Amino acid sequence: MENFPPELIDAILECAYYTNGVVDTKTLSSAALLCRAWAVSAQRLLFRFVPLRGMHNGRGHLSFLQATDTSLARGRTLGEYIRILEVHVGDKIGPDLDDRDLVEIIKHAPRLYELILRVTSVHQLGEVTVDQLRELASHGGRTPIRIRALTLLSCGVQSPILYQLLSAWPSIEFLHIGVEIAAPPPKWQPTFRLYQLTLMRTPRLWILSWLLSSSMKSLRIVSFRDAPGRELDPLLDQLCGQLRSLRLMNYSLRASSVLQRCTNLEEFVLVQLSTLIKLTNPPPTLEHLSCRNLPSEDQLVEAVI
Repeated sequence: MENFPPELIDAILECAYYTNGVVDTKTLSSAALLCRAWAVSAQRLLFRFVPLRGMHNGRGHLSFLQATDTSLARGRTLGEYIRILEVHVGDKIGPDLDDRDLVEIIKHAPRLYELILRVTSVHQLGEVTVDQLRELASHGGRTPIRIRALTLLSCGVQSPILYQLLSAWPSIEFLHIGVEIAAPPPKWQPTFRLYQLTLMRTPRLWILSWLLSSSMKSLRIVSFRDAPGRELDPLLDQLCGQLRSLRLMNYSLRASSVLQRCTNLEEFVLVQLSTLIKLTNPPPTLEHLSCRNLPSEDQLVEAVI
């Protein structure tokens, strides 16, 4: 077992990583305990995505801090395996994790790629917290923690937390906003350059214009849950020509109008295919068309075509 090629161990465990779309932590934990030869590969997968939804000093929180103890070589190694971190800050029930915990947790993940954040009962991060996040992004004590992807799944409608996080990490290229944002943009000018933007709720023009003001040449992928309204046409006219992928929930006359603006589109993704409106005159550059949920009444290939 000790002489088993490590690349084969990686391949086997990667096949067991997901079970029905969920990380199979039970199998990976068993593999890590099986023998030394399996431990590194299994632990690398176990720590790839770490969700922390527990309370301050709760079992999950303490287990994470102990496993990734930066004073120990093993802890530093496990911390470097973390690519995606999900943290729930400020729940109303019990002494949950707060923004100070967030800073400490991120310190334990020096190679963090994506931060998934849920914030409740907290209007904004403290100034000390934001300064500490900026410090981590600039040098982090050893190497800069430059997060590339940010997913904000919950916060107050008027909360400035999104802007605070973007000010701390100008390295963000993939932004997923899963909540309605109505807080006025700050006065500072963005320096982050987005490659992909996913919106579950489309903000007003002046907010979206601020978010994309430094990404007019870099944005390539846009996902809207709802087709953007006509008030966004001036912004779409500037952006759509450079988009390579457009993703929408439903196909409608408005969606058709947006699609026609994307003259260089290579991918078009629909969650729900329309049974009333035909997809007509797609851009000639289109290479990939995806319909996630086909109509339940008739799923014949001829009907889809």
